Amino acid sequence: MKEVVGGEVSAKDFRTWHGTVLAAVALAVSTHVADTETARRRAVARAMQEVSRYLGNTPAVARASYVDPRVIDLFEDGITIEPALKRLGEGVHEGQPATHGPVERAVLRMLRTSPTAAERAARRRAIVRATRRAAA
Repeated sequence: MKEVVGGEVSAKDFRTWHGTVLAAVALAVSTHVADTETARRRAVARAMQEVSRYLGNTPAVARASYVDPRVIDLFEDGITIEPALKRLGEGVHEGQPATHGPVERAVLRMLRTSPTAAERAARRRAIVRATRRAAA
C-alpha cells in the first residue's frame, strides 16, 4: 500500500477521505434548497447523519473526525461539487462506490482551490446581504 500511495496511510485516512467525499455529495445535493442559514444548518446536519450511518459513528464523531471541515465551510459559502453530480458513478467498475472517479476528483479540486479566510468572509457577507434583500 505504501508504494501505491507514496507514503504512510492508515485505515482512518481512507475513512476520512470517504467521509469527506460522502459529505461533499450530500451537501451538493442540497445546494438549491439551502438558501437560508437555517436550511444550510439542516443540510449540514443531514449530511453528517448520512456520513455517520455509513461509517458507523455518531454525527458528532463523523463531523469532528471523518469530514474535512473545509467541505462544510465551502458549502456555507455556496461552493459545492454540485456540477460533478451528473457524473456520479461514471467510469466506476462494478462493486466500487459511485463516489469514486469524477466525484472524488471534484472534491480534490474544490479542496485545493478553497478560498482564504478573507475570501470566505467576503462571500458570507455577500450571501447575508442577498438574503436580506430577498426577504425585504
